[in-house]
Order: sequence, then structure tokens, then C-alpha cells
Amino acid sequence: MSTLSLHAAPCGHTAAGGRAALLEVRGATKRFGATLALDDVSIAAHAGEIHCVLGENGAGKSSLGKVIAGLYRADAGVLVFDGAPVQFANPGQARAMGIAIVYQELSLVPDLSIRANFWLGSEGARLPLARVGRRRETPRVREVLAQLGVELDPETRVKDLPVTTQQLLEIGKALMHRPRLVVFDEPTAMLGAIEKQRFFSVLRTLRDNGIASLLITHHIDDVTAVGDRVTVMRNGRVVESFPMTGAIDAEHVLERLTGRRGAAAVRSPRTAPAAGESAVLEISGLPGRDDGGATVGVHRGGIVGLYGVVGCGAERVVRAAAGVQRARDFSMRLNGRPFGPATPAEALRAGISYLPAGRQANAVFPTRSIRENLMLSQLRRVSRLGFINRRRETSVALDQLRASAVKFADLDAGIDTLSGGNQQKVLLARAMAGASALLVLEEPTAGVDIDAKQQIHERIRAASRAGLAVLVLSSDLPETLALCDVVYTFFAGTVMDCHVAPAAGDHDAILADILGQRSAARPEQPRSQAAPTVNEWSLQAT
Repeated sequence: MSTLSLHAAPCGHTAAGGRAALLEVRGATKRFGATLALDDVSIAAHAGEIHCVLGENGAGKSSLGKVIAGLYRADAGVLVFDGAPVQFANPGQARAMGIAIVYQELSLVPDLSIRANFWLGSEGARLPLARVGRRRETPRVREVLAQLGVELDPETRVKDLPVTTQQLLEIGKALMHRPRLVVFDEPTAMLGAIEKQRFFSVLRTLRDNGIASLLITHHIDDVTAVGDRVTVMRNGRVVESFPMTGAIDAEHVLERLTGRRGAAAVRSPRTAPAAGESAVLEISGLPGRDDGGATVGVHRGGIVGLYGVVGCGAERVVRAAAGVQRARDFSMRLNGRPFGPATPAEALRAGISYLPAGRQANAVFPTRSIRENLMLSQLRRVSRLGFINRRRETSVALDQLRASAVKFADLDAGIDTLSGGNQQKVLLARAMAGASALLVLEEPTAGVDIDAKQQIHERIRAASRAGLAVLVLSSDLPETLALCDVVYTFFAGTVMDCHVAPAAGDHDAILADILGQRSAARPEQPRSQAAPTVNEWSLQAT
């Protein structure tokens, strides 16, 4: 077995201020078969510093984080922690040294409580059948939840919580044992605007307490918000590393990341339904602002977004449309007929296909191949009398992967051999293949880089131009503004407003809506003076 070599130059890499690095990685190399994930990578992290590792999907940044946290062993190179060469056989050894990791994909056990998840793997030596010390464990769990700004009962089961809250709990799990260095692997991919600001506050507190943070990300706004130093990776190598000073803005970071000047996102012209055209999906009986009722309609060729903080009620709408949960306090009509699917399979038979949030937990079969993950819901299309036509299946799969710009070497390789962005493209292709009436997308670009996000957006726009109705729930407000023709804002289960053809100028008004601060941020307009509305795309007073 390959190990991390301990033959290294003397320690002592220092920051500009003269402080010795808490962590150094020197010349790390890691291969996965023919793929060179890390190619002679060197990086240093200092106590009381937020060091951002920035790169596109497949750049090697997640592999670097897993080497540091003990999940992978490098084939060559040196890891130095607190001035001494170290090598970890597993994450437990790294944790014992003071290194924790927050994984990009959730590693929580859904059926266990928050408390049990936080302490899982850290119970220590116990006699067989010994009772769990809940009274001893609970206070520390409450401390961490308070640090995250989350008010929850520690005995709440994880599976009963939204994915965005679970992502915050993943962060809390890493903070349980007061680490000296935390590796954050794409921690903001599933966080909404409010949860992201809460996480940034946690990062700043860690910095103030002298803890080193290695923030692995492809989000430039993460870097500009909290980064002290940035290391850019590309194709498994470190391209450059530089401190974040006042002279460096998002455009400058983007240029260093991609090697080209950033261009404004190109947005296709907004489409409105023809006069009198009925909605593909109509959702009525939703609570509206000013104690009124609200109706949300999604038309052919339209992209409708629902936006709000975690638990705002928008999640219930998209999941009811997809058959994941029942619509208990509102009603739906599909193509003019009452609609209430009991399962996603029933919704799929009606022409509604769903891409859920939480790729690893809810959408991917990690032990199965790319082919199997893609064709899972399309087997009837490529089979006869219960037998799959392998040649037909291969042809359909290859056509869909090429149309989605998925980078892969072997159709029958495990889907876990793909980067997160390419996995997401596979899942989107699967969802699009099953949608004949409505495509329901929840966090469609979570965990993907800039180029992959643009490609996914164009695929969604192309589907809408072809006449498909699209319903989107995204925690990414810039994405919501760029992608959607109409955005409905939610607060505490109430539809606050409808923004037709939203643009960057609507940013503050939308945030005011979702925080319940609309009256303070934007004076109310009389209904007769409000912006003109188009059919069910606007709120209908009932």
C-alpha cells in the first residue's frame, strides 16, 4: 500500500507575518487508476486564517481535503502538522490530532437524532450493553447548535429536517471536538442565503478563536466574503496562491480561476403565456399576503422559481408536485384536472419528473454505474417483454450524456468516478428524459462549478423553449434571478409576492419578502398601481 512519505525538507513555512504554518502539504500526488487527481500539490494553512482552495469540478481540491483529513493516503508527498510529519490511516486519527472535515455530501445517519449523529464514532470504550450517556452528551450538542444559530431539540431525527439544515448539522458535527483545523469541502453548496451568512459568521468566529479553516469551494462569492488567502487549483495542480486584499475583487478572482475575463451571463428572452392559456400546473389555496389567497401557475415554456429561507413552505409545494409528500392544505390541477400524486412514480406517469436536492442522499446510487443511474427511470423505453435491449440502452444513454456534456470514460464505470458536476448533469439528463409535462428541479446546480452551472442552465432553458414547463426551487438567489421567468417569494408558509421577469434590481425586494421585512424595505403599492400581471403568473386574490 502506498503511504505518505516522511522524507521531507525541514519544516517552517511561514506566513507573511512570520507565523509558522499549522499545516503544510508538500508535493502531494494521488492517482485513481489512470486519473491523476493531485499532481505535486503544496499548500499551507495557518491558525486564525480562512484559506480558500478554489477550483472547478475535477481540479483536485476535494481529493486534497480528503488527504489532509485522513480519508485518502497520498501516493507521494509529505503532510506536516504543527511542525511534525504525520500520516493518517483514517479520519479518526486525523480527528484525534485536531483535524476535522465537513464533507461535500452528507454523512449523517438519517434515522438517528442530532445528538447521536454528533457523537457517533466518539463514544469511547464502553462495556457491552452500556447505556448511552444522553445527559452528558446533550450540553455539548446544544453548545454547537447555538454556535450555528440553530434552535433545534437535540433529539430531533435528522431525516425530519430539510437538507439545508442537515448541511448545517454536518458542519456542527465537525466542530464537536474543538478542532484546530477544519477542512470544509463545498459547505455552501446546499445553503440558502440566510444559512450561508450564518455559516460565514461561524467561520469568522473560528478565525477569531485561532482555528485554521481550509474552505474548498468553487463559489467566488465565498472567497470574497470570508477568504484571507486563496489557492487556485486546476487539473490537479496548484496554479497560484495569493492573499485577499482590498484590491482583489470577484472579477479578479474569476480571471485567475478560469484564465479569462468574466462575461455577463447571457439570459434568453423571457416568455409569457398566450392570453387565455391555461397553466400546465396550477397550485391554489396557498396563503397569500394580507390574509388573501394565492395561486401559483406554471405554463408551457415557462420557468417558474419559488424562493425563500429554509422552512418557508416552498419546499412543500415542489415536493407535492413531484409526489414526494401530500398536498394537505392546498390543491393542484394538472392540465385542468385535479391532481394529487401519492408517489413520485405516479407523478412520473403523469409526465412530471423530479430532480431532488441532496445528490448523494436522494438521487445517486453510488455503487451502480453511470449507465444504470441514468437509465433507471427509462427502462420501459429500452425494453420489450421485460427484457432490456442492451444495444438500444447504450445508444440512448450515449446520446443523452453527449447532449448534457457529461465528461466520462466508460459508460459502465461507477458514477462515483465522476466529479460532482458531471454526476449532476447525469441526474438532470435522467430527470429531463422523464418529463413530458413538467420538470421539477430542487437545487439543480448545487455543488457544480461555473462552467457546469452555465451548461445546466442552458439545458433547462432549451427544455423550456421546446415547450416544457419548469418549476425550480433553488437556494441560490443569483441563479433564481438569472434562470426564472417568474419568481414567487415565500415567508412563513405565505406567498409574499410574484416577480415577473426578475432582474438584479429585484434582489433587495426579494430578500425583504423572504425575511418578512417587505413593508420596511419597500412601501406597499395599491393593487391598482402594481406592476401588470399575466394570467396565473401573478398572485390571484381570492
